[in-house]
Amino acid sequence: MDDKVAQQVVDTFIRHSQILELLPFDNCVSPGGGSTLVYGYVQKLLPSLASFRALNSEYSPSEATVEKKSVELKIFGGKFQIDRVVRQAESRYDNMQFQIDEKILAAISLFHNTLINGDSASDSSAFDGLDKTLAGMSTEYGTDKVIDLSTMEKLKANADEFYESLTRMMNDTAADALLLNGYTMTKIQTVARVLGYKTESEEAFGRRVMTLDGKRMIDLGNHYAVSGGKAVANPVVSASLKRTVGSSEVTGLTDIYAVKFDANDGFLGATLSGNNAISTYLPDFNAPGAVKEGEVEMVGASVLKNTQHAGVLRNIKVA
Repeated sequence: MDDKVAQQVVDTFIRHSQILELLPFDNCVSPGGGSTLVYGYVQKLLPSLASFRALNSEYSPSEATVEKKSVELKIFGGKFQIDRVVRQAESRYDNMQFQIDEKILAAISLFHNTLINGDSASDSSAFDGLDKTLAGMSTEYGTDKVIDLSTMEKLKANADEFYESLTRMMNDTAADALLLNGYTMTKIQTVARVLGYKTESEEAFGRRVMTLDGKRMIDLGNHYAVSGGKAVANPVVSASLKRTVGSSEVTGLTDIYAVKFDANDGFLGATLSGNNAISTYLPDFNAPGAVKEGEVEMVGASVLKNTQHAGVLRNIKVA
């Protein structure tokens, strides 16, 4: 890019989000003479089958099952204001850059949260997340039982069962990454240590990253809100779910998501045609007006083209 500001913003997005670093984007959507931004695709549901046949008999016909799907791209980001006098009075402290960086972090937090918890039925401005998309699918595991890792004693007792369930999901989905919260990641590291596995490596930006059998473990962090003048942090992947499993109500549950990143046959993002999924609008301090406004904005949505390439392991008790 020739635009250094845009380059810096895109780089900042990637450095603060392992998902945006790894997630492929199909940048092909443009309004077709209207105001909607719809990405259409074909989702593979069931494979075609082969069989043996006897002489003078026919094969039983079977076809791969696909479904035409579409997702509407969503617009998200935010605006900040800065007084021109504040800008003039700055020395080494760059308040505008600080506001841009904070807005980027807020947009990343919102994207992560929607990627998991988004529900377009309750919020038409959002896209559907994995929690809703995977409900009832064949790659939704553990709905009928709880695996208890809440104490060290129970973790050691259930380590093998947990590792087998997690490995099954990773193998079934050909996963590249696990999406979870930091507390569950710590539990997995402990399980790996108990069972004798290594869970650490290094990636392109020099960050220490956690892996399990070569699959990246990604802590999606917190999503923040402001209530009563105070910041409220909630894990994107909750560690305190309450569900009825079997005939008992259980608290302190979490889920673990597995995804395969593939623009053609897996989990991907969709965005506008062109090269700018992320846009910045900087204040013009030479124009009239005492208070200037800047914005950071992204247009996109998540897409699952093959239902076999994403999964969720439910009801892991971590607290």
